[in-house]
Amino acid sequence: MTAPKSSQQHRDQAVDTGNAERCSSAMDGKPAPRDASVAFIRNWPVTLLSLCFLPLLLSLGNWQLNRAAEKQQIQNQLDARLSGQPIRLSGEAPEAGALQIYAPVRLLGFYTDEYFLLDNRTRNGRVGYEVLQVFETGSGDTPKARWLINRGWLPAGSHRSELPEVRYPLAAKVITGFLYPARIEGQGVTPPHSLIQSPQELSTRQLALSQPAWQIRLSADSDTAFTTDWHLITTSPQKHTGYAVQWFAMATALLLLWLLTATNLRQILREKWFKKTSKET
Repeated sequence: MTAPKSSQQHRDQAVDTGNAERCSSAMDGKPAPRDASVAFIRNWPVTLLSLCFLPLLLSLGNWQLNRAAEKQQIQNQLDARLSGQPIRLSGEAPEAGALQIYAPVRLLGFYTDEYFLLDNRTRNGRVGYEVLQVFETGSGDTPKARWLINRGWLPAGSHRSELPEVRYPLAAKVITGFLYPARIEGQGVTPPHSLIQSPQELSTRQLALSQPAWQIRLSADSDTAFTTDWHLITTSPQKHTGYAVQWFAMATALLLLWLLTATNLRQILREKWFKKTSKET
């Protein structure tokens, strides 16, 4: 009859000992082994690699946003300048500072038979040519002036030997457009109606232009213009913004990948949820 009492005493001592350890741990301010906190980072190589690439991706996104802001500012300046009052160009020398890039202009005169085909120009993926033609202003007592006009784009034929036919009015016309750099620097003689790779191949002596540093690109509403569709800005602000979104998306994906593969976030959240549900029950 004494054996059960001894067994009961041992069980009571075992229970008392466990409780005493928990109480002493609580008194010392240290969590019990089961309640020990889990380290947040468990994969340091992946963490260090993420720390190297995350700032790079964020900086690239910010750079693209800054580029978008710069391009938008340039676009606003171009729109303001192109919407201004056109400068009437004649044989008289223009005022100082009047000839600026993208400045709108208006001319009264006629086309000469001196035109050239600027090769390897594309529109919507199609290869063609831009037509550069001399336009002469002034008549009678008005001083004459000669300008190089870019009339726009014509599609190429099925064979390189087939050049497009360039039509132009013989009567006097009023044309509108805007100034664009030409930088005519050639010294030789280029036969009219021939192919050129750049306006720089043309000769100032041959064409006798009043302003060889400039060409005039026709606006779309000019009745003598071909396909214009001028791309004044190579990359639009919207495209830069799209690039920025892509970089930020990659940074977000990298951050999520790091949280899932290099940290114990899921385990920590699961333990917190388990403790919360245990207290509620």
